[in-house]
Amino acid sequence: MVTKVIEEYELEGKLIHIKSVNSGNINKTYVAYFEKEDGTIVKYLIQKINTAVFTNPYELMRNMEGVTAYLKEQMTLQEDDKHQVSEVIKTKDGDLLCCIDEENNSKGHYRICKFIENAIAHDQSTDIDIVYNVGKAFGNFAKLLSDYPASELTETIKDFHDTRKRYERFIADIKTDPKGRVEEVRKEIDFIKERENICSLIMDKLGTEAIPIRVTHNDTKVNNVMMHETTNEFVAVIDLDTVMPGSMLFDYGDGIRSTASTAKEDETDLSKVGLDFELFKTYTDGYMSEMAPYITQEELSLMSESIRIITLELAMRFLNDYINGDTYFKIDYPTHNLDRARNQLALVKDIENKMDDIKAYISESYEKHVNGDQEKQKVKVLQQ
Repeated sequence: MVTKVIEEYELEGKLIHIKSVNSGNINKTYVAYFEKEDGTIVKYLIQKINTAVFTNPYELMRNMEGVTAYLKEQMTLQEDDKHQVSEVIKTKDGDLLCCIDEENNSKGHYRICKFIENAIAHDQSTDIDIVYNVGKAFGNFAKLLSDYPASELTETIKDFHDTRKRYERFIADIKTDPKGRVEEVRKEIDFIKERENICSLIMDKLGTEAIPIRVTHNDTKVNNVMMHETTNEFVAVIDLDTVMPGSMLFDYGDGIRSTASTAKEDETDLSKVGLDFELFKTYTDGYMSEMAPYITQEELSLMSESIRIITLELAMRFLNDYINGDTYFKIDYPTHNLDRARNQLALVKDIENKMDDIKAYISESYEKHVNGDQEKQKVKVLQQ
């Protein structure tokens, strides 16, 4: 099937090998190897888009094309040759997607992107250099797209980080209790209900000058940043399927949640679950080194809360899925989603215990990087 897809493109060289890649939980991914006439190897990334999750793949690709083209333009203007974008290649007919007839009268939607060379992705890391560069990468992503017309982007997954609406659906599903599981998780439900007030903190002001709508990545994990294989400096932000309009607070909060947790999401020994404060500081410094001058005062005041909100939201999603009979998240055993929910709620507790220190450090990092940026601008003016 992949060879049929390749036939729809004009790719450089002769196809010599196709490898399936076990990367990501949603799309099927392949790497195609081509040999040019001079013997050099060119690689392309081929992905089959999961249309059960992304119901409008054409809108998804329109988002991706617009954002990658803009990023490339910004890098060119800044004479940046260190970083790359996940550049989409069009078909012979000039389309962003290749649609192929598959078994059972179904359609397969495929895309091909240029392969990012001399770079690797880490599944998780406690290495300070790597964590700093992950924060820096997502800060750079937000900075470069700060003037992009985010309202033109389509929501590829509707209300993805609308914590308020997710809470409303959660309460509705508790009332119907489709699988009779509510009573066994009453303690977890009560924990979430006690924090209802924070669910609307971001959404209530989103779209105002205080919390402007920005381009957001919405999956700010370590392995969505390609790092230079020898220096650990970031090369590119990848996996742009969930690029949507939203708040920078979504990306920062989830970046800290996923990067600075002391345990995996399904760790059942909750004594091991917490926020690694050093990793939090490191990621924050990386993010601020790029994004600090562009952050509004309201965004700054909510950055600490965003970590708690996004973590609570994920806990709620895991618990909601358990209550509904495990219909969304892939599970490996019957209580997998419940274990994940309890894990994230334990992380919420630890974030709350450290909240004063979290707030203080975010302010400290912001001031340090804003003042540092102002000093750099003064030096530039004096040198002109």
